[in-house]
Amino acid sequence: MDKRLYWLALGSFTISTEGFVISSLLPDIARDAGISIPLAGTLITAFALAYAVGTPILATLTGEWDRRRV
Repeated sequence: MDKRLYWLALGSFTISTEGFVISSLLPDIARDAGISIPLAGTLITAFALAYAVGTPILATLTGEWDRRRV
């Protein structure tokens, strides 16, 4: 199997784990930002959705570019 697939799986695992870690930090994030916990959760959800939608689009748009340029 191609080694790059293992790196892709590791990266995906790491990004997915971040979603679980951030949930335990919601009270601290809300307190530091001066907002309610539900609003902090909504902001985290908006970030995750933007990441999920934007990543494939950006990968498609920049797929043919030189890696150094990207």
